[in-house]
Amino acid sequence: MTEHKQVEVEVDEDFCILVDEGLEDIVKNFFHWEIETCNSCIDYKGSVWIEFCDFHDWEQFLELSLRNNIAVNGNGYKRETLWTFLQEKSKAKVVFDEEVIDNPNEEDGFVGTGVLVICVGLNFPNELLNEFKELLFEVLPLE
Repeated sequence: MTEHKQVEVEVDEDFCILVDEGLEDIVKNFFHWEIETCNSCIDYKGSVWIEFCDFHDWEQFLELSLRNNIAVNGNGYKRETLWTFLQEKSKAKVVFDEEVIDNPNEEDGFVGTGVLVICVGLNFPNELLNEFKELLFEVLPLE
């Protein structure tokens, strides 16, 4: 399997992360708008994955996309928006699990906290990345 070429992105003055090359501006912009992402990548099969760390981040992203669609298209359809892109050209996968922490009684063990964690992974073909960026930055303008 081919390794992902990663670059460092300064999200804040004291916070840097590594992201796959090509996703830097997307990830940085999501953080600027206080929408957290994690594990985002361009995989070896040619798909873009953007994972929202919390269901509320996903919900906020969808709400902003919907508002933009209403502002652009009103009651009809004038042109594609991020909202229509998400509905027609992407897939979303919900992943849920229990939050875990290091087990203080086992060196390599973990223990569940009883806290539910819900993440959402957005997926679309890599050839649509530039189209996604254009529509995304219309909804969430760059700094």
